Amino acid sequence: MDLEISGETFTFAQDTETSRFTLSHDGTIIGLVDYIDREASPDETTDSAVRTFTHTEVSPTFGGRGLAAHLVRFALETSAEADLKFRTTCSYVMEFFRKNPEFEELRA
Repeated sequence: MDLEISGETFTFAQDTETSRFTLSHDGTIIGLVDYIDREASPDETTDSAVRTFTHTEVSPTFGGRGLAAHLVRFALETSAEADLKFRTTCSYVMEFFRKNPEFEELRA
């Protein structure tokens, strides 16, 4: 998915081989969200697989533009489309959940 911000084009993608969502600019990866997928355990309230987001980063060169928020939103929306529930150990994603309660129902 491409997104134009202030006249620049940024590309969002999922790399399932590395369990990572990426953000690219001019063909160079400048941001990422790492994750781990696992099946729900019998004691959980969901039958879906669970995706745990473990790390988010954006190159400091591109900081302050809200790109990390766009990347996390892309990761969450893509994961929701795959019928996954979410968890996180990443402080950035935790803060994103706090500011965006529309994703609360998708948390495992």
